Amino acid sequence: MLVYGQDERVLTWISTNLFNNPDHLYGSVSIGIEHDGKLICGVAYNNFSTKPDNSPLLIEMTIYSVDKRWCNRHNLNALFGYPFIQLGVERVQALSSLRDEAVSDFLKRLGFTLEGYHRSAYADGTDALSWGMLKSECKWVPNGKQITIKNSANAWVVTN
Repeated sequence: MLVYGQDERVLTWISTNLFNNPDHLYGSVSIGIEHDGKLICGVAYNNFSTKPDNSPLLIEMTIYSVDKRWCNRHNLNALFGYPFIQLGVERVQALSSLRDEAVSDFLKRLGFTLEGYHRSAYADGTDALSWGMLKSECKWVPNGKQITIKNSANAWVVTN
């Protein structure tokens, strides 16, 4: 089940597990995925950037999961529909640890392209890889369908 409008809960869960700091992603927007009432995946959308004319340019996605059951077309449509359709950004970005080949392989399968290498980018001195995806490259945004994510009385609703 997709979880909208619970940013504090989802962001604290991601930040605590991924960065060992519950406030690391403070101020971001999130989408969570629950199974049996427990979070199994969370995506934080942070570092939103605009062009000089104030139109949307890009956003970073931080993905954390503890269970593969979240990864299906419906959920991926929502997770990528939010930045590309709702926000109207042209690209999304992600970072991964150079040491974590499984994450790199996963990002490739999602459709991200390796774009850069960052030396000592993490607090522990680990190098990072930067990944990007353009809206035109995203296979998860449904062709011909609009995904609308709107806030209605603090409850996010996805329609397509």
